Amino acid sequence: MPKTILIVDDSSSLRTVVKIALVRAGYDVVEAVDGKDGLVQLDKAAKVHLIVSDVNMPNMDGITFVTHVK
Repeated sequence: MPKTILIVDDSSSLRTVVKIALVRAGYDVVEAVDGKDGLVQLDKAAKVHLIVSDVNMPNMDGITFVTHVK
């Protein structure tokens, strides 16, 4: 069973490039457009093994997102 990685970034092009690389490496990928969406995606996902997050994002930045995840 592949591991799941959550990508949290407001740049759709960056999310796409990272997702392509991770999917080719055999991972399942979940995407979020900002920290608030990241929290929603975490609630929806059965299990997330790794989070890759931007710091500067609208609505909720990466530092606040990580604080909420902790």
